[in-house]
Amino acid sequence: MPSDAQTAATDRAAASAEPVRLGERYEVLPGGALPHLNAAAGTAFTARALRDKRTEPFALICSGTVLPRTDVIATVSNMDNTTVMRLLDYGVIDWAPDRMRRYAMIFEKPAGRRIMSSLSDTMDPMPEDTLTRQILHPIVGALKEMASRGLVHGAIRPTNMFYRDLTSGVLMLGECVSSTPGYGQPAVLETVERGMAAPGGRGQGTTADDLYSLGVSLVFLLLGRNPVAAYDDEQILQAKIERGSYPALIGQMRLPLGITEVIRGLLVDDPKQRWTLNDLDLWLSGRRLSPKQPQVPRRAARPLEFQGQEYWHCRTLARAIGRYPAAAAPVIESGELDKWLRRSMGDDARADAVATAVQTASAAGKGGTASDRLVARVCMALDPPAPIRYRNRAVMPDGLGPALAEGFLRNESPQSIAEILGNQLPMFWVNVQHDFKPEFVPLVHTFDQLRGFLDRSTPSLGIERVLYEMNPTMPCVSPLVIRHYPITPQDVLRALDWAGSGGDRAREPMDRHIAAFFACRHRRTEDLLYTQIAPNTEPLRRTIAMLTILADVQARTGTEPLPHLAQWMRSLLEPAFRRFHSRPHQEEVRRQAESAANGGRLAELLKIVDDPDSLRKDKTDFEAAQIAYREASGEIERLRATVRDREGIIQGSGRQVAAIVSSLVSTVLVAGIIVFYAL
Repeated sequence: MPSDAQTAATDRAAASAEPVRLGERYEVLPGGALPHLNAAAGTAFTARALRDKRTEPFALICSGTVLPRTDVIATVSNMDNTTVMRLLDYGVIDWAPDRMRRYAMIFEKPAGRRIMSSLSDTMDPMPEDTLTRQILHPIVGALKEMASRGLVHGAIRPTNMFYRDLTSGVLMLGECVSSTPGYGQPAVLETVERGMAAPGGRGQGTTADDLYSLGVSLVFLLLGRNPVAAYDDEQILQAKIERGSYPALIGQMRLPLGITEVIRGLLVDDPKQRWTLNDLDLWLSGRRLSPKQPQVPRRAARPLEFQGQEYWHCRTLARAIGRYPAAAAPVIESGELDKWLRRSMGDDARADAVATAVQTASAAGKGGTASDRLVARVCMALDPPAPIRYRNRAVMPDGLGPALAEGFLRNESPQSIAEILGNQLPMFWVNVQHDFKPEFVPLVHTFDQLRGFLDRSTPSLGIERVLYEMNPTMPCVSPLVIRHYPITPQDVLRALDWAGSGGDRAREPMDRHIAAFFACRHRRTEDLLYTQIAPNTEPLRRTIAMLTILADVQARTGTEPLPHLAQWMRSLLEPAFRRFHSRPHQEEVRRQAESAANGGRLAELLKIVDDPDSLRKDKTDFEAAQIAYREASGEIERLRATVRDREGIIQGSGRQVAAIVSSLVSTVLVAGIIVFYAL
């Protein structure tokens, strides 16, 4: 968390910062904070419309610690429902107060206040007819439209409902895209299963979950207060498990008969029995349905004592042993739990599931302690619909991705999520479910593929690859580029180019996160290249592989020239220049590389330093020069050997001179004799 001094500095920077533009239609005023419009994972600021002056917008700047729902944001922005807060624009902006880029969303500004500022507030109880007309009717219409588009709201609560204006009492349902579904929901507004999960790991949810949240919201508004405000989340969940949601929230209070039918139907804990949108439509049209009775979970004949407490229900026991795995392991391994399930609970099917969990815990284990693996599986066998509990984490299977993303964005260790995947806990969760659902098939396939990524240490794989595969909208969180919130490969290249312009740039422009991000978002690059950027690879080969990957991404995505990144890579290529044996050619290659780097053309830089034809010609010329050198050296050596034999040279030369001289003398004498006698 930032210190008070840092917060004050940020506030001063925001107050003095210039307006920030989002596209061509809106600008955000960093000095215009709107705390009454803040969201669970975003801070609200004044915004101005640059074209339509009749629109009064406000901006929500995402915190950067939770992944916004950018996968559905386009669909939400296309909705034209007066009940839902209209999303006007969205995108990444340069946010001066934090000196980094943030995801921003522009919404229409409600003229009225929130219906409840806090769940601990009290208000005048809302009459039944007002509740039906102003709350139930419009929200059902909004949820029907969202369901038709395959959307889940995930943030239905009284504190996220506004009055559209100051007088009419028309409802505006607050935004739902600045964070993952359920992230800002208190546990009391979530179903038992989702309430047991961490806010960032509740998964995508369903329309049935929205209807449950609507039911709890109706209770609060009907009573004008939170009836369980005095209890903490743990106590509320315990009461819901043991008594059912409706009795836990309503207790002995009497509600108006008409609306009671709706609330009972919406607060059924079994999603198959919970009222649907069609049921609500029928009720709103005047048809009365059979009242839903609360489902009381099976209670044991005798409790199981654990850690000084008595447990009568499987769900409450599963939560307890999940918190204390070291103490729970002896209870499980001794057979005490099995006896309790078979004798006190009379539930042989669940006892068999626990036995399977015990048998498979040791066979399929990778990472963590044996007790952690054992207890995690036993918890799922005891309470199949509940989240996966491992160590101190509780996440739904489809919430593993958002939970992992939240951990990386907060600089927390991903070890527990990695061990959940490595220990095949999501697979076991699917196996113990009582009802098979079609969505389980792709879920199993996905987790099987993710385990394959996790088991390999190649730079493009590992937990980093799992992060980006599980979160298609995740920005690259490499320390080299995270300040720029890069969402696409082009964004990463631009961020690296900016980083390359600074004096404190890293030694290399690629780490495990960037490699995994490219491998996931830019699948055209050959996987073999990523194996060549491993730390134990020969430095030159590693550098060439990095340049090849970066050049391929730039070329295939059509990214503009990147001179700073190219210069960064050129500074690492000195060993590549020295591969050329000809010094004049080395200097020529350096000159060409400098020119290509100045132009920001990575592919051209790669061709210059790693041109097979040029390297082959240089090698051929070098080999020819070596042969010529060896021949010349041999000739020189022979001459030197000859020169070293001075006595032999003198004797040989003397004989030759004596022979020549004697021949000449003999010739002269013979010629003289002939001439003498001739005369």
